[in-house]
Amino acid sequence: MKHIPFYLLSVSLLTLAGCSDNDSTPIAPIKEKTYSGVSELEVFYNDKPMMGKTAVFAQEDNKALVKVFSEFDLSQLSEFGLSGKLPAPGIIPGSPHFNINTDVKNNGSSWEFSGSSENDFCTYKYTGYATPDNFKLYISDAALKNGGMSPAIWKPAPIKKGDDGSISSTPFYIDWEYRPIKEIDINLSPIIDALTVIPVIPVYDNTAYMSVSQAIFEIVKGVAFLSDGNILISYISSVGGAAHLDQTAPNGFQYVMPTSDMLKFYVNPLSFFSFILENTSGSTPESEIDLNATGLWPAKDSQTKPDANSPTMENIKKFLASPTVQKILKSIMPQLLPMVAEGIPMAYNLSDNSLKIFIDTEMAVGIMTPIVKTLIEDNTTIELIKKYIASDPRLAALLPDVEKAIALLPKAIEQTTTFNIGFNLIPYE
Repeated sequence: MKHIPFYLLSVSLLTLAGCSDNDSTPIAPIKEKTYSGVSELEVFYNDKPMMGKTAVFAQEDNKALVKVFSEFDLSQLSEFGLSGKLPAPGIIPGSPHFNINTDVKNNGSSWEFSGSSENDFCTYKYTGYATPDNFKLYISDAALKNGGMSPAIWKPAPIKKGDDGSISSTPFYIDWEYRPIKEIDINLSPIIDALTVIPVIPVYDNTAYMSVSQAIFEIVKGVAFLSDGNILISYISSVGGAAHLDQTAPNGFQYVMPTSDMLKFYVNPLSFFSFILENTSGSTPESEIDLNATGLWPAKDSQTKPDANSPTMENIKKFLASPTVQKILKSIMPQLLPMVAEGIPMAYNLSDNSLKIFIDTEMAVGIMTPIVKTLIEDNTTIELIKKYIASDPRLAALLPDVEKAIALLPKAIEQTTTFNIGFNLIPYE
């Protein structure tokens, strides 16, 4: 018993000594340091990693300015004749830059900071750690202030034909009106619909072709607008050899909803092109794909065995590599890329059984003008359009003057009064 006070005193002194040593561990302030690349920088948004970010940590005493932003090196798209760096989306949906002034403390191995904040669209918490060699930032409890899209999960609308044989439904939403052209009194707008349903994508080992509408419906199985601003897309992949259901990684595609009829769409270019590379190279073993990592899609869906001949991203790759499509992409890339950081503005119409998301008239005209001009210069496309027109009762009157009508498409687009083009979705079941 007489030794107990001695033991208690010894334990107390050791504990105090340990605390004192930890608190007094010298860590030099980080005057200013820029971090980039996977060896220096880790950024997580709601527990999932974010790619392609750059962070700046500038400290003065126990205060620090933290900046995180994103740039995309356009030289990676050299085939489109692009160079330089493009501002890309930030880490919080709706803000291209993450800037905070925060208190920092020495935790014995790094400078630590934490807190909560918000932008116009999101609330979130943050925790970070900085050393001279690396930087880690964790965004947690991030949520859209308005709760996000509801219902949250959708899928492409099916391709349907009306009783008269005309197309009544596709995954695309197109609403085009233009001022009359005196040279022709036939409605040209169905020809734009035809561009989405004529077979142009090679499938079945190039023994057949399918339309862009068919490809989207067969490949894309679900689109989820999550409450934290993420968009997850479920799709048919052939990575690993066999066709199976896969899902895009979080933090590559995001959105916010500024108003009740408008959303802004954000795409991380690095995530997007990594996704394309992965799904067209077969570099990821099937054993490494976790189809239910988010718990979003039911297990029964992940076990679905698609037709081995189903179209996949490999078919899309072949389609995108064609000279005509390459010419189109080169013409519209300069219009879309400047919008990447601030978000591509899109309108939407939401009802109980449909969701239409589309670009406005000005943007649609700017994008469709080079597309149409390129397509009508391609003889193969012209022949496919003629074949489709012959099969559609709505366009039968065009047959005698079909080439003249097609040639007038650019002029009709110039006289556009309304042009909404986008996607037609239905609730996911």
